[in-house]
Amino acid sequence: MNTQEFEELWITLNELYNANRFLEYIELSSAAIESAIELGMYKKAILLLRYRCASYFQTGDLQVSISVLEQYRELTFQYGDEIDLIHHYILASIYWGTFGHLKKSEEFMIKGLNIAERIQHVESMAKIYNNLSDLEISSGKYHKAKEFALKSLNYANALETKDNRPYTGIIHPKLNLAVAKIWLGEFYEAYEILQELLMKIQKPPYSKVQLEVMNAYALLCEKQGRFGEAIDWYQKSKYYALENNDLSLLQTIYNSLVRLIEEQGNKIVLCSIQKEYINILLEIQRENFTHVLFEMEYNDQKKQFEKTSYIDPLTNIYNRRYFDENAEKMAEKASLDNQQLALLMIDLDHFKVINDTNGHLCGDDALTITATTLKEFFHPFESIVARFGGDEFIVLIELKKDESVQTMAENLYQTLTSLSLKMNDEVVHLEFSIGVSTNKKGQIAEVGELIHNADLALYTSKRNGRNQITINNQYSEVGNSR
Repeated sequence: MNTQEFEELWITLNELYNANRFLEYIELSSAAIESAIELGMYKKAILLLRYRCASYFQTGDLQVSISVLEQYRELTFQYGDEIDLIHHYILASIYWGTFGHLKKSEEFMIKGLNIAERIQHVESMAKIYNNLSDLEISSGKYHKAKEFALKSLNYANALETKDNRPYTGIIHPKLNLAVAKIWLGEFYEAYEILQELLMKIQKPPYSKVQLEVMNAYALLCEKQGRFGEAIDWYQKSKYYALENNDLSLLQTIYNSLVRLIEEQGNKIVLCSIQKEYINILLEIQRENFTHVLFEMEYNDQKKQFEKTSYIDPLTNIYNRRYFDENAEKMAEKASLDNQQLALLMIDLDHFKVINDTNGHLCGDDALTITATTLKEFFHPFESIVARFGGDEFIVLIELKKDESVQTMAENLYQTLTSLSLKMNDEVVHLEFSIGVSTNKKGQIAEVGELIHNADLALYTSKRNGRNQITINNQYSEVGNSR
């Protein structure tokens, strides 16, 4: 699939998801996700995976949905931003809550809320307060549930005003508000909300939230003493939940049916329903979704530990430990494939003067902006960008086909030397000494030799007055390029 074909499919998939056409979205999205990853469009791949995960959840296929969640989590951890991380926490929270782990669900939701409030992401805050409302309903705290549902609707309205388009998730907080009102005895207001939501349900196949609206209406009938009508609604939602194989929703429905039929004293029907309920519980036990979630959480914690071990805390790029552990593999592979690598040693000139003159915070800013620029510059390449220590950075890069070391190095030099910081109404222009070596298209497989050659080139740059590039090449020990 080429870029144009992908972009056309991308538009179609967004339209399908926003129209709640989840089955069609599932059918088309797999190929689009693969293409997005192959084309390096990781942000779009993350969004497509999130929608795919939610689509399986809405159609009741929790087993596949959880496997997609794991793929989504992996890509988010590697390429996502803070908003992607918020959505990961939201999805993880929903699954924990679905399987009855309310405390764990709340922990994930609060993590997401803290980030959303810090960056003031209105859509995320609307979703999180809705999910917190759902958790409070599960805990029997209906006043709090009502409060959170209203907060969610408030943020949803803020989003509508801001973006001039409806917030597609508004059905969820309205449903939670209605359920909270039912338990609080505010039947008339709950009825008005549910009638509005029932009008939106047209024909099968029904999504999870649409079946939950039916269940909410059944609950309203039950609380008002209309038991026959309540049973009819529960049976209707049960039928479609069985079609979707939505085990968690079926557990809720059967629990309500058993309670109602038991109160009516119909032992024959009760016996039949109880047998069905036992089969559902056994299937839930066999699936063991909770085990999968715990395994995913363990992997998250492990990766977070690895990230802490390998990431420089100031600049948020890799540290020397990561470089040492991974550069050798990259050099060995390049040697086998005759790939051209370049290793760059990059030194921030006059760093001590910047610190002494402008303060250590300015020095920290200089290191951070350098690291960010290096990370962005080398993002299109197969590369490792790391802080080597102090004011020195190291990069190992696989050059693109037909791209010269000279061109790449000069483009980097122009990018870095355009950097400046503003301190106390004064502009501090940053300068850099750079040393470059190559693996001579695979002839050098030892990273230590590449570092030694780049170090020699870096020393030449400094000796010749700094703020320049020196490339160590195969024709002479060092050769200045600027």
